[in-house]
Amino acid sequence: CNEEETQMEATVVCIDNSEWTRNGDFAPTRFQSQADAVNLLAGARTQAHPENTVGILTMAGKTPRVLVTPTPDLGKVLHCMQDVEIEGQCHLSTAVQIAQLCLKHRQNKNQRQRIVIFSGSPVSEEKVNQG
Repeated sequence: CNEEETQMEATVVCIDNSEWTRNGDFAPTRFQSQADAVNLLAGARTQAHPENTVGILTMAGKTPRVLVTPTPDLGKVLHCMQDVEIEGQCHLSTAVQIAQLCLKHRQNKNQRQRIVIFSGSPVSEEKVNQG
């Protein structure tokens, strides 16, 4: 058994819902492609281990917003993606900080923490801090 596959994990997916994602340079739009990828990722994560959780956070608009806190309920994750509005600019660094807070307050402290970022727009922050 691969340890990576059996480890419990809490994942927060940060999605780019900025105006840039309306771009139809790829079919479907960047946003729809991102939504499809989120659905696949959330499905894979929740099926990999019964105690895995997935949360969704939007990065654009007035401020990043948590749509769903990490949950094992795939239906909640898929449903929230239908209500996302495309608006404004992406706030990457703020979104990462909020995602870290979501993971810090996860119910099961034995879960590994993971943040997945989908970005379809230029990063405007001067410096993105990694680590």
